[in-house]
Amino acid sequence: MAMDPLILAANPGSSSRKYALYTKDKCLVSLNFEHAEDGRIVCTMTTAGKSTVLRSKITQLDDVTEHVVPILDNAGIAKRAHISGIGLRVVAPSRYFLQDHLLDAESVGHLYQLKDKAPLHVSVTLQEVKRLKQHYSDIPIALISDSAFHVTKPDWAWNYAIPLEDADRLEIKRFGYHGISLAAVVKLLTKKHKLPDKLIVCHLGSGSSVSAILNGQSVDTTMGYSPLDGLMMATRSGSIDPAAVLAIKNELKLDDIAMEKYLNKSSGLLGISGSSPDLRDLLEAETTGDYKAGLALRMYVNGAQQAIAKMAASLGGVDGLVFTGTVGDRSFILRQRIIENLSFMGLAVQDSINKRVIEPAKLIRISPRKRLRPVYVITTDEAHEIARRAIICIGL
Repeated sequence: MAMDPLILAANPGSSSRKYALYTKDKCLVSLNFEHAEDGRIVCTMTTAGKSTVLRSKITQLDDVTEHVVPILDNAGIAKRAHISGIGLRVVAPSRYFLQDHLLDAESVGHLYQLKDKAPLHVSVTLQEVKRLKQHYSDIPIALISDSAFHVTKPDWAWNYAIPLEDADRLEIKRFGYHGISLAAVVKLLTKKHKLPDKLIVCHLGSGSSVSAILNGQSVDTTMGYSPLDGLMMATRSGSIDPAAVLAIKNELKLDDIAMEKYLNKSSGLLGISGSSPDLRDLLEAETTGDYKAGLALRMYVNGAQQAIAKMAASLGGVDGLVFTGTVGDRSFILRQRIIENLSFMGLAVQDSINKRVIEPAKLIRISPRKRLRPVYVITTDEAHEIARRAIICIGL
């Protein structure tokens, strides 16, 4: 009897590298690499519900890829020869990457063509591709689109108000992202028979977006051509007047790459607070009377509230709302602050439940039962969705 294929899901981010090993619908182990306070890389390995922190001498996130399978081997979980395929999350603005692709010369060529258009995000993907090919060259790799979920959006949600001929020719479209997370959320709600007709999903983390989903399909989302658009985020500015961008660029004498880094790495919560991109740090600083920390939090909350209202307009109402992402599923304070100004939409949270919910292992409703519109917290399983689609793309 043939064994189910082992699939390694790779999810590289700007501040972390996440991997998970799946067989069919079961996660055998997950690995999360991130910087510790001493600058070195630590890996949190979770298996069978238990987490272990592994310390290393690695100082660069780009160097962790080669250590993934040895860690699994040492733990007695899997050897390289046992892995049937790899699924890699891809964030790239183009029609080509509105669907999944096998890693080959053509798909890599498209990534290189996009490098100048979105250097910060595409460069991370290319670095991971290089490392995966170098260390696991005999394993097929599937490039899993983070935008594919949004292909169902109507024309009015795809376009910026620029000449349509230019938008079509140059592929300047509102591609949207966090699609892998959104697909996982919709699948879970569907499985539990709790998918509302008009659903708003708040994926809040270091990158944040709010999306409108009608009958399980994307209608609108706050992210656009790149993940920089939309909400204020940890270090990203979110939407900003292009005239202001030109003024900043000229006054600070920045080139194109430096300007993009300014908006992606030095802005958002970090830029406003001047101290930290981490909402936990800002909430603590706020209690000491730190004005800039409080301002950053107020801007973040207000932006999320406005986005929820905007998505409700795109849907013509709202039947339910989901919080997910590392902020959405961990911070009861941010959930409470965001919802407290939306009672006019019939949205509310029950404090006694909301305060207890941190990274729930299952779907949790945090709204009062007397309210018709449910508010849920879901820990999104992007890795499972990546692995599932990799199996299909590779043909396992």
